[in-house]
Amino acid sequence: MAFEKEMKILADAEKERSPIGPLSDLVPGGLNLGDAHEICEGNIQRRLEAGEKIAGYKVGFSNIPVREKMGLPDSTYGYIMDTMVMESGCELQLDDLIASKIECEICFKLSRDLSGKGLTAQDVLEATEGVSASFEICDARIKDWQCPYPDIFADNGFSARIVLPGAWHSVGDVDLINETVALMQNDNKLAEGKGEMAMGHPANAVAWLAGKLADRGRSLKTGQIVMTGTLTPIMAIERDANYVARFSSLGEVKIRVV
Repeated sequence: MAFEKEMKILADAEKERSPIGPLSDLVPGGLNLGDAHEICEGNIQRRLEAGEKIAGYKVGFSNIPVREKMGLPDSTYGYIMDTMVMESGCELQLDDLIASKIECEICFKLSRDLSGKGLTAQDVLEATEGVSASFEICDARIKDWQCPYPDIFADNGFSARIVLPGAWHSVGDVDLINETVALMQNDNKLAEGKGEMAMGHPANAVAWLAGKLADRGRSLKTGQIVMTGTLTPIMAIERDANYVARFSSLGEVKIRVV
């Protein structure tokens, strides 16, 4: 298998919780996007063979102004495995991760398969079983989160954990563009955001993802979830802290970091 060495380096970094330098530094001329996808998909296949299942996907850098300010050419995505999904109110062991950060997001759950390029937000909404408040706990296996754009894909879009409250709301009951959220740490407000910060409408992030998966011969499946990108600034996580995301319609999601 191509990129066997690079796959193992990333997998070992995650297992041992020890960051590495950019993978592009190990490949003559650096990684291209095709290379990066092969590395990620190879490691995902290994996880599937070990018994894990794909729960869904996350979209990263869906805040377009922030993405452009960072100089990234496009958004990113990564796989969410069933072992990454946590319940609201749980404890996150900080030592299980490397340099984790927290994001407040709107998560979609699909009621039917969704595939192809050129989908609209309405196409996504019609294929959505429900939406939920959520945290994404992202983490980079690459030191200081510093790497070329393709390396983000190789590192599974910096995926690590997600936190869901278990309550799904009909899209007809939520104004997704104007949905607001406040991120609290020990009762202190750290940040706030709005649904429109995810590509103008969170459903646009799902449509974007479907198009990118189509480029790889893949598609979204019934029952899968999609994290649509942070509505608040990405914040480093602190130990011995309680985090709560309070959404205007979607309720709360909570986590304690130990």
